Amino acid sequence: MIFADTLWIWRHPKDSIHKATIENVDQIIELSKNGKGLIVLASHFGGFEIVPRIFAEHTRATVMYRPARKGWVNELMLKSRKHSQIEFVEANIGGVRQIKRALVKGEVVGLLADQVPSVGDGVWAKFFNQYAYTTSFPIKLARQANVAILFVGAERLGLGKGWRIRSRLMPEAFSDCLVDACTEMNQYFEEMIVSKPHQYMWSYNRYKRPTGAAIAPIE
Repeated sequence: MIFADTLWIWRHPKDSIHKATIENVDQIIELSKNGKGLIVLASHFGGFEIVPRIFAEHTRATVMYRPARKGWVNELMLKSRKHSQIEFVEANIGGVRQIKRALVKGEVVGLLADQVPSVGDGVWAKFFNQYAYTTSFPIKLARQANVAILFVGAERLGLGKGWRIRSRLMPEAFSDCLVDACTEMNQYFEEMIVSKPHQYMWSYNRYKRPTGAAIAPIE
């Protein structure tokens, strides 16, 4: 279903927006347009491909992505995601710089924060009570930029019925401890996922150990 959602959003970008019911829409518009910058964190949940397009309705957005291993898949992905108000940047040093520049300009940046990072770019933190190698980049970015953080998910309403865009504004800063902060981030995703667990991409192995990474803690 996630694959079907993705293809439909790619092939019907305008219609997909009309099929989205947005909760807290006034808050989303205000955070998008206030010129202070905004970090949007999403996971592989429901129709996650529509999330950047929601914000692009109100402002420019810079979204970080990880290129597909197969060239033709990556080309299709970039072509399908193309939008005049969205800039997609790769998850590398150049992309990090572009993300930071966008925040300085007061724009919206988006991250799929449940992707397994490379060694050195993450820590072992609990996700559904099991250790997952979790990206620390959103935490470090939030500390440097000092901007609002919004967790967003696109819950599927049913085949052909569209999506409910749910969001939750983080009320305070992450914990000082990086592991605790990553655990907090995972907990926000857990709260959204448990409402519709069948809509999460469980086939994406969050619990894998990246080559060269230390072994997960043993309790």
